[in-house]
Amino acid sequence: MTFLELRDSNSRFRFSQSCLGLAGCLCVCYAVWTPFWLKDRGLWTEWNNTKSDQTNTKDGIFFNVLEADRVFGVLSFLMAVSTGVLCLVFALCWTSETVHSYSNTRSLLMAGQALYPSTLLLLTMASTGFFFLLSWSLFTYQHREEIRQDFSSLGSSYWLGALGWVLLLVLEMIVFVAEQAVVPDILPDLERAMESCRISYQKKAANRSFSDGYYPCKSKRNMAPKSLG
Repeated sequence: MTFLELRDSNSRFRFSQSCLGLAGCLCVCYAVWTPFWLKDRGLWTEWNNTKSDQTNTKDGIFFNVLEADRVFGVLSFLMAVSTGVLCLVFALCWTSETVHSYSNTRSLLMAGQALYPSTLLLLTMASTGFFFLLSWSLFTYQHREEIRQDFSSLGSSYWLGALGWVLLLVLEMIVFVAEQAVVPDILPDLERAMESCRISYQKKAANRSFSDGYYPCKSKRNMAPKSLG
């Protein structure tokens, strides 16, 4: 098995995306389960927000913001775990030869770019970053007064969480767009390879059937005297 294949632009972009995704997922996981968001308290701390609750009621918000940011935090954590594993697979186990396997070639030709590693990474990383951005934004909205009064009270979990969704949403999108502009599309090459393989297989099958039905004439002449005797 070949590790860290970086011989062409396609593999280098794929490795860069995987590193970005893995770093962003680690930041999200750290932020969700550590209590250093605001004044050494985090998502799972019981907050006394009577004033904030009254404000939310006046604004017509009928759901508990505290529970909502926890729900989105758990969803983003689960997505981060699966996305991190996917990033490791594409960074360490995926090579340029993998895409040319027969089964994957047929899948690529049938589904277009949906099965490209870069596209799959973009979809999973964007989903992870989006769910965590919702949790991070709800937490910021709920504690906006405390943050405004003491901006320095924000801890490492809050800032690493912000770094996580920036990596997963913003930087990943920039790398993906750059890849689409720089790396040529491999589908035309795959189509030509599949067509040449099909033609070659048909020629081999035709030659095999012709050889099976061919009998040399000299064998008939050799057998004629024996039948007369």
